[in-house]
Amino acid sequence: MRRSVVVDHQLFIAAPVPVVQAQFADVQHHIDANVHPKLRFELLAQEPRRARFTQEVKLLGMRQRDLIDRRIEDDGSILDESIDGFNKGAKLHFRFNPATEGGQPGTLVQIRISLQTPPLLGFLAPLLHKQAMQETVEAALQDKRDIEGGYAGGR
Repeated sequence: MRRSVVVDHQLFIAAPVPVVQAQFADVQHHIDANVHPKLRFELLAQEPRRARFTQEVKLLGMRQRDLIDRRIEDDGSILDESIDGFNKGAKLHFRFNPATEGGQPGTLVQIRISLQTPPLLGFLAPLLHKQAMQETVEAALQDKRDIEGGYAGGR
């Protein structure tokens, strides 16, 4: 039996919303700067509000490769959906809102991952949730360091 796993995370980034949105959407920058060392991307197509790329990651000790279709919505949010591969049907949604933390203006990034356990491995849902949360937090902090460290693509 398959089970759904949903991971929610948010973090503050000390940069304006347009810069944060641009960095999160910039697949080629993520490749060139190796923003996420545990992930491997291959950009297949890029348009102003769409992209298609492959992503490889190791979760639960298994190498997972997915074909990702990315849409940038009218409100600037980003929706990635696995259209083929190990996590087919999984969705990753990023929302960006102006925020202030400690008197400093910036962006609150809200991240939601929705995925299914592999067939017949529903019992792995708690472990998958734990590892997906750890990887999400780590990746979000890598984006934060990249942006606060001087990402200039969206300026």
